[in-house]
Amino acid sequence: MKALTPLKKHRFKVFLAPLLKALECTCELIIPFLVRAIIDEGLTQGGAHYGDGAFVLGLCGAIFGLSVFGFGFTMIAQYVASSVTTRFAYDLKKNIYAHIGELSPVQLENYGKNKALNLVNTASFSVQIGVQMFMRLLVRAPFLVIGSTVAAFIVSPYAGLVVLGSLALCGIVIGIVVGVSPKEYTALTNELDAISSEGDDLITGARVVRAFNKQEETDARFERQSEQYRRQALKLARINAFINPLTFGFVNLAVVLVLYLGSFALPTTGISVGSIVAIISFLTQSLNALIQFTRLVTSFSKAYADKKRIDAFFDIAPAIVDGEREKEEEVAQGEPLFELRDVDVSFGGESKALEGVSLVVPKGQSVGIIGGTGSGKSVLVSLLPRFLDAERGEVLYRGHDIRQSKLASLRGEIALVSQKPQLFKGTIRDNLTLGREYAEEEIVAAAKDALAYDFILDKEGGFDGEVEEGGANFSGGQKQRLLIARALLSHREVLILDDATSALDYKSDLLVRQNVKKRKGMTLIMVSQRATSIKDCDRIYVLDKGKVVGEGKHEELLSSCDVYREVYEAQVKQR
Repeated sequence: MKALTPLKKHRFKVFLAPLLKALECTCELIIPFLVRAIIDEGLTQGGAHYGDGAFVLGLCGAIFGLSVFGFGFTMIAQYVASSVTTRFAYDLKKNIYAHIGELSPVQLENYGKNKALNLVNTASFSVQIGVQMFMRLLVRAPFLVIGSTVAAFIVSPYAGLVVLGSLALCGIVIGIVVGVSPKEYTALTNELDAISSEGDDLITGARVVRAFNKQEETDARFERQSEQYRRQALKLARINAFINPLTFGFVNLAVVLVLYLGSFALPTTGISVGSIVAIISFLTQSLNALIQFTRLVTSFSKAYADKKRIDAFFDIAPAIVDGEREKEEEVAQGEPLFELRDVDVSFGGESKALEGVSLVVPKGQSVGIIGGTGSGKSVLVSLLPRFLDAERGEVLYRGHDIRQSKLASLRGEIALVSQKPQLFKGTIRDNLTLGREYAEEEIVAAAKDALAYDFILDKEGGFDGEVEEGGANFSGGQKQRLLIARALLSHREVLILDDATSALDYKSDLLVRQNVKKRKGMTLIMVSQRATSIKDCDRIYVLDKGKVVGEGKHEELLSSCDVYREVYEAQVKQR
């Protein structure tokens, strides 16, 4: 996959638009010859058709007809270019977004989430504009410049040399800018990525920043980053600023020389009044084409830099590769559904997030995983839906290597409620159903089991009440209960609650767990720092510093595992 891959299905239209532009330019280049004929032949004494009104009107009609044809070609080309680039941008953004979903959380974190989002928004738009400029101006600008030069030579070799010289000087200026701009645009986009990351960090950690009284320091850091971006943007602007005045100067100098040749050196050059008008028209056309070409250069430079960034992003091969196994084998109740055998996971550092972890999740049973912050609970849970792969050891699903399973099949059987509540702007119903169709009774039952039904009804609109971005109009406990309701509504075979009741009080936590266990046939994996939340599980694993230090039921662990006993006793005393 490359940035321009979505254009392949539009290849005919991509080259049709420049062809139409060439026809438009041909019409424009013919018109000055007709104007010269009107002046020299029909309006100048001694002309072959001097005083012939029919001749003059006929040529005026031809000019009008060419203008209409040129306008028609332009409108069709503009429509084709806009249509193609709109569809191209949609497909490109969809491909980038899909690739973001294919990357593992570690890969995305290493690349930078804000950089990836900038690709979806800024970079893809830049490439879209570049493609649009290609279709609209790439042929038009050079065609007019070259055509005007050739036409000037046809009118007068002396004037042709003047036009060629001025355009050559303009070409040198533009060539220098073209050579320098892409590197500067790359540096500018890197600065923009840095600002985006800095701004996101400040917004995300606003409360922490205020709590530690770090406003001035963070403001200063953001200001420094913005100043670097400003300097880079000004540097690029100064480079591009050379194009317009120099090209205007060279072309206008050529106009002065043509007028000189036509007035003071007329006997030598033999340039007529009509020829002078035609040559000035060609120069004006060339000047306009060069101005368009400078826009084209600016857009192409930025688009090329962003295209390379998108291509580099597509070149990141997903660490999680889809398997070939589509149909999963049935597993009897009590038989291992998931099994970890001596699993290690690390993130490139010297220490391991998980080391030598072995555990079994039997089908239809409840498994609790407990440990302190940084013990590796969430890393372990990420192995089950294959958000991560083990560095060493085996992760088995239904008796075979989990990497053999199709991701869609595997993840289609797992409902995960993570530590960070993810609610989207819309309605409560939309957030629960995620676009799927459910009976009203199912939605109500899931909300009741998650203890969300009462506060949903208290909201204006009930299930059709508004959810602000990120669920900002709900408390932490309400968000967690909505997410549990969403998971229950999906009717998945496996339910993973990753510290999903941490914001609930002990009574609500107990009631939610009891309601979840009433759902027969579900395999429940509960991750928590509360011993009271997982003490009724059929099997409990205790993690400490990435290792399993205890396994068994609640009563067994109280006598055999010091870590579990200390956690449980400390929490019971706090209550």
